[in-house]
Amino acid sequence: MKIIIVGKANGWEDAPYEGIVWGIHSHCLLRPFTMVWDMHQIDGEELVGREDQKAITVYVNENKVPYMTLKRHDNIPTSIAFPIDEMPLKYAESSIAYMIWYAYHVGADEIELFGVNMNAFDEYHQQLKSAEYWIGYVRGKGVKVTMNEPTAICKGQQGLYGYDYMNLSQPTGSIYKGKANTREDWEKIDRERQLV
Repeated sequence: MKIIIVGKANGWEDAPYEGIVWGIHSHCLLRPFTMVWDMHQIDGEELVGREDQKAITVYVNENKVPYMTLKRHDNIPTSIAFPIDEMPLKYAESSIAYMIWYAYHVGADEIELFGVNMNAFDEYHQQLKSAEYWIGYVRGKGVKVTMNEPTAICKGQQGLYGYDYMNLSQPTGSIYKGKANTREDWEKIDRERQLV
């Protein structure tokens, strides 16, 4: 079973409409989802600091869309309490992290992410680590995970250490110090070592 997860960043509009498509709260006002996710504290129909909560509540109620939240809400019949007690490690710094684990939990063998960039130096960048953790976790369980561009997920800021850049803080006297700063440099060194 393939589950598509749609965030709110650039690229979300490229997500398909067919299949199982989960999306982040207010984006359900822009396009349909098979499940809407909102891992924020909701008090009745109000979420402090977010004016669109009432519209989201109306949308999920009128369209009978499952609504994953921290707890069940009587005024939202389709709301589902996230099964936090079943999560093997209580580590999630974003709705996306919860969504990735839950997709595995319900039997997904493939997850595809759209609009999940996490590359801005704000709250999303802070949330990157737990999303990457759960991607690694589910990949280790055999789930195929695809991240559509643009995204910072599972990418080093400078590329691949040793191939794309070099940490010049190596001890003085290292035989490679200053010789390899790019992937091509390292490949040349590897070829030279094979000839010895």
